[in-house]
Amino acid sequence: MSSVTNRSILFALAAGTLLFPTAALAEISISDMFFLGAEYRVQTVFVKPLELNGTTAAKASYTEQRLRVDTGIRVPAYGVSLITQFDFLDGVLFGDNGEWGKNPSPSSGLGLTTKWPNNAGWTVGLLPGKDPLDPDSYGPVLRGLEPVRINRAYGKVVLPFGLIQVGRQPSSAGPGMSIHDGSRSNRWGVSRYAYSSDRVLFATKISELARMIALKKDYKKDVSMDDGVFLALAYDWVVNDNITLTGDDLHQVVGMLQFKDRQAKWLGSKGKRFAAQVAVANRFGKEFDTSVWILPMSLELEAGPVRFLGEFSTQFGHTREISEGLAALREADPARRKVRKQTIRAFGGRAVLDVDAGPVTATLEFDYASGDADPRDETPLTTFSFAHDTNVGLLLFEHVLAFESARSAAVGIQNLAQLGAKSFPLTELSSEGRFQNGIVLFPQVTYRPLTWLSGRLGLMFAWSAAPVVDPIMTLLAEDGARIDDDAVNWNGGRPGRYYGTEVDLQLEFNWKDHFLWTLEGAVLFPGSALRDESGDAANSFLVQNRFTFMF
Repeated sequence: MSSVTNRSILFALAAGTLLFPTAALAEISISDMFFLGAEYRVQTVFVKPLELNGTTAAKASYTEQRLRVDTGIRVPAYGVSLITQFDFLDGVLFGDNGEWGKNPSPSSGLGLTTKWPNNAGWTVGLLPGKDPLDPDSYGPVLRGLEPVRINRAYGKVVLPFGLIQVGRQPSSAGPGMSIHDGSRSNRWGVSRYAYSSDRVLFATKISELARMIALKKDYKKDVSMDDGVFLALAYDWVVNDNITLTGDDLHQVVGMLQFKDRQAKWLGSKGKRFAAQVAVANRFGKEFDTSVWILPMSLELEAGPVRFLGEFSTQFGHTREISEGLAALREADPARRKVRKQTIRAFGGRAVLDVDAGPVTATLEFDYASGDADPRDETPLTTFSFAHDTNVGLLLFEHVLAFESARSAAVGIQNLAQLGAKSFPLTELSSEGRFQNGIVLFPQVTYRPLTWLSGRLGLMFAWSAAPVVDPIMTLLAEDGARIDDDAVNWNGGRPGRYYGTEVDLQLEFNWKDHFLWTLEGAVLFPGSALRDESGDAANSFLVQNRFTFMF
């Protein structure tokens, strides 16, 4: 279960300032009222093999695209704005793909006479004529995609006492371990998601009140967002299924306190930026007796050539939503199912240290996410997941484990569908590239010989926090009071602890900060956690070429 808040939650959203000065009335030009930002990227990916222990996906090669547009309208004199974000052709493959008369269907029955590309992407699904209860029956299949998706649409107003935002808005306003705004901030790979919430938010700069009292007549407003103490409060509508009932609703409240100092000389003569933040969130609902608390905190500092980022988040509480599905998977007869309220106890952490030496930056990254070797519903939920867009490396978590976990989740969902389950928690077992159940040590070095050229090399060592277990196939094989003798990993082998060693390489050309040409490669040497029942796992290789246009 992933966290619902993080260090960057409401980070830039807390732009409202106590006693914030309203702008003077003035003539407003069209350019002042409308704003537009856009990013278009095309990426070609080649992975061999995607499946380390079989022949279903011995090789994968495809080219995909996405256009993201941020736009809005504002009245600067009154501090009022409307903001939107759209994704066009997100994940759509190059080409006119599919089979005529099926979904997705190409524009013509003949590839020879195709007239235009269609809107097809790929996912992990059941292969034609295969057994739906066998993980090996699942592989890459085409699917139709929506050409346009609205990620965000919300209003913002800056008042004399703070900022108010209402609508579908970013769950956070920056990159972070648990929640990510989808911005282009990854050192490796790309961001694919846009975490959003239907939310009412209030934020203010509470340090201005103390300054006003202390300085009295000498007080001058400080509207800087880089100094001071900030407070933000938010209320989210997570689920509101039946408008005549309240028992099926799921809501969330969030509070955040942040301290920032852009010239932290108390760190020493070379002290620069400093930021510390702590937040608390509670997601609650009656239908599944859910009450989950999340406590994320973070620390950022910069002093001379050294930069440091530290994050930690813990989740605790209880819910029946996950045990509903797991109980159905373990017992087909509804009369014999025992649905328990499960305890949630998970945590994760991250530390990134950068040291600059001329054109070279040395980096040491450490990542941790707790895992769970016992998937039974009477035991606590202890798996922590990073945000989708907080990438850890290029190949192991982004592609290999994403594919393996998606196959297993598909088997579980097929079982639950046949049993008429009320809850489908197994969708969360598909990692979708998220870092979870892991311990990673990731030294890296970046070299920038020219302002427009950079290269990065990383060596990633990855262990699991708990023995790697396929929850679905383990539960389906359960035959007694013990679970460890039934446990298997994602490939049918015995649970192991070492994922493997990955070597990552990146070369990037930057033209005026409006065009990026990025070439990335990786090789994975798998460990015991990825081996099948015969002890086999092939080395995997990745190459991806990316063009990005930014406006």
